[in-house]
Amino acid sequence: MLFIEPAFPANQREFARALASIGAHVLGIGERPYDWIDDEAKGWLGGYQQIASVTDESALEWAVRNAQSRMWIDRLEATVEAHILPAAHVRERCTIPGISARTAYLCRDKVAMKEVLRHAGVPTSTSAGVSSTPEARDFTDAVGFPVIIKPRAAAGALGTFCAGNPEELEAAARASGLADGATVAIEEFIEGHEGFYDTLTIEGRIAHDFISHYFPNVLEAMRARWISPQIIATNRMDALAYAEVKEMGRQVVKSLGIGTAATHME
Repeated sequence: MLFIEPAFPANQREFARALASIGAHVLGIGERPYDWIDDEAKGWLGGYQQIASVTDESALEWAVRNAQSRMWIDRLEATVEAHILPAAHVRERCTIPGISARTAYLCRDKVAMKEVLRHAGVPTSTSAGVSSTPEARDFTDAVGFPVIIKPRAAAGALGTFCAGNPEELEAAARASGLADGATVAIEEFIEGHEGFYDTLTIEGRIAHDFISHYFPNVLEAMRARWISPQIIATNRMDALAYAEVKEMGRQVVKSLGIGTAATHME
């Protein structure tokens, strides 16, 4: 199998280690020279191809087809969010099984994902994609304050701003690049307890799942860096409230077309 960026960031090497430990023949594709990879990690790799950028789909496709010319490739996998969509596009062009480009796009683009989930009956906050400050003002005129402005595709709460009035909206528009024409997601800010619903899904069937509580909420933890966030797992999976969470999770997996993958829902 081909694994994108087996050495950076540092925790990526653990995926290569785990795959090698169960007998997978792992070939790496990355941006760093092979000599920069430590000897232990090299021992988990059966080969390595350096390219200029793993988000450059042309370069990534070249590396994949080069590997395919020498051996059968069962999988092309990535775990870094910015690599997911390029990997999916190349996977489809090279006819390698795995997450489709549609599913990868929906899992990355917050606005498109919410539209699909709303259509499927999954409750979500009101949201839209906007590319100018006047469009954001129109949204708040219709929905009200407070609102969240964030990148359409990002990780965690990076680049996320909360606006509780028109002045804060203007400031968030400038800070996010919206005022300069950047396209962002805007949505109503719904306050409540946050948690995770994570699964291992095989061919669309949830084979393993677990629920965790997050303290404090993500936005607060990202803004107040002195806080050490706590994640608390529960074993009360059959409780009524958790049963509702699990059912919602099943709807999400089905609606987004997730086949075989790990999932993380907040």
